[in-house]
Amino acid sequence: MSRRRIALGAVAMLLSGLAACGIPGESDVRIDGKGPVADAAPADRPAARPPGRTASGSDPETFAKNFLTAAAGEAGEAYKRVNEYILEGARFDSKAEKGDINVVRVEPGGIQVTQNKDGTSKVIVTVQQVGVLRANGSIGEPVQQDTSYSFVVGAAPTDPGPGGGLWVLEKPQVLLMTDDALQDYYQEHTIYFWNTNGTSLVPDLRYLPRTVPVQRHATAVLEWLTGGPSEWLKSAVALPEGTSPVGNVPAPEEGGRLEINLAVKAGALETERDLERLFTQIVWSLRTNQLLDNELELKIQNQSKMIEVAADYRRDNPLYELDGAAARYGVFAGRIYPLTSPGEPNPVPIPAAENHDIVTAGLSRNRDDVAVALVVRDGDSLRLRTGTGPGVASSLLTSEEKYDDISRPVWLKEALIGGPVGLVVAEGRLWTFTAGNPRLTRVSFSGADLSVTAVAASLDGNRIAFVSGGRLYVAGVRPIDGGLNVELPRQLATSLHSLSAVDWFGENLLVVAGLDGEDAKAINRINVDGTLESRQIRYVSAAPVEALAADPTFLAVRPLPLTYEANEVAFVSDTIITRSQVAPGAGEPPANANSATASFYLY
Repeated sequence: MSRRRIALGAVAMLLSGLAACGIPGESDVRIDGKGPVADAAPADRPAARPPGRTASGSDPETFAKNFLTAAAGEAGEAYKRVNEYILEGARFDSKAEKGDINVVRVEPGGIQVTQNKDGTSKVIVTVQQVGVLRANGSIGEPVQQDTSYSFVVGAAPTDPGPGGGLWVLEKPQVLLMTDDALQDYYQEHTIYFWNTNGTSLVPDLRYLPRTVPVQRHATAVLEWLTGGPSEWLKSAVALPEGTSPVGNVPAPEEGGRLEINLAVKAGALETERDLERLFTQIVWSLRTNQLLDNELELKIQNQSKMIEVAADYRRDNPLYELDGAAARYGVFAGRIYPLTSPGEPNPVPIPAAENHDIVTAGLSRNRDDVAVALVVRDGDSLRLRTGTGPGVASSLLTSEEKYDDISRPVWLKEALIGGPVGLVVAEGRLWTFTAGNPRLTRVSFSGADLSVTAVAASLDGNRIAFVSGGRLYVAGVRPIDGGLNVELPRQLATSLHSLSAVDWFGENLLVVAGLDGEDAKAINRINVDGTLESRQIRYVSAAPVEALAADPTFLAVRPLPLTYEANEVAFVSDTIITRSQVAPGAGEPPANANSATASFYLY
């Protein structure tokens, strides 16, 4: 029985920083803490452009690999760049160009080259569909279903000599680019949209071609913002109605003021707070802009409305309330113990009298308060206990309902009005609860209802990741009539299968556990849009991973390691969490409790 569905008797870096909240003036939620680490890079750095057609010489396999990078760059000329590889007469019709590029992940050993009798070569590429790179820099869901593509390469019939190089003589049916090319020739950039409540900002991951000059970065960001959020985040709120850029953003002199000029529909900015919220959205969306190293001025119809030193404004209106590093905890013999962390030991955020019969827990810090959700044993069943309080959840409430299986709870923090909202998987379904009410309420799904086996919540409180049918999904969430609705679930491509656990590892980064192509157990990192996947751990446990616990704040504060649970044992990396890791002065677990059965963080 898996820990992701805990049944009684069954126990057991780094691409972005933090998700967003940060509201000037008065608001329901105040989020403090450092922002994401900037990942800006020079636009025209070496190898910012894919190799040209003749760079591969006469090697058809190298030519094929280069051809699968040719689309990379600014969207308006993607077909032109690809057609430079294709012999005239066989090229794509550039008039049909929409700027969309099909991004694929080439399977290991997935490029097969067969020599034809006429001297040409047939290339078959076995792929996994990742998504569609839109002209606005977002990755949409895949529109193609093919698992392989073929094309023919060879010398041009009119110039068969080696000097002419190779050409694509018969092209694939669609425009293709590998996820490796996305990593090599684009830089990640996060922009932000307010949620429907206006209480927090929702991160939206985009990709900017490295060939775009630095002087045009701010203009690109404004075009993205005014164009609205990515498809799977449509429930997020765009800029005020009728907002559009007025011309390009002029590049300031070194150390000078960056000026943003917008046209906004009359009445869209009714209050000073509306203007401040717009400024906050823009200043954080431009946080990695190399030209914004001093003041940002916001103009509406050429009229100056706000001028602030960007760094000072972000400091005073930060993204996260993070009072120090995340705290580590483990469960030994049914009790929660603090684990060793830098600095002083962290107290257990529940009364000592309540610290018993615990299977697992979800903890969340909200300013001075802590929200607690405990899964506890009750005879042959399990119950959920919840509570909140300043530093310690001194009064806990217990659900009347009993369950045969239930996952580790997670919190959406304070992105939703009315305080933190929890999520938990029980009986194969997704449920919500609150700190003041442990009774479970079914979560609604847009479209077909889905069974769920694991769930994780982002720090901004507006997005979740979950596992259904062994596959990975992400979705926005929205409050409805005292409950919660999962908006537009999107399946993500991953090289793993039979997935069993997921957690957030950063603002736009997930960790997911499953089996790789050789059926070996593995934990991979993957972007929130399914791109840029890499191995985190290839673990040795004989049992599948039942729960993951990551510290998604690791780019803002001192990092803490990824932990996971398998077969009633909690691990950090590939090492069992033992009683020796209990913080000094926190008490000793019973002598027979040599290893932790669960591990989680408080942040």
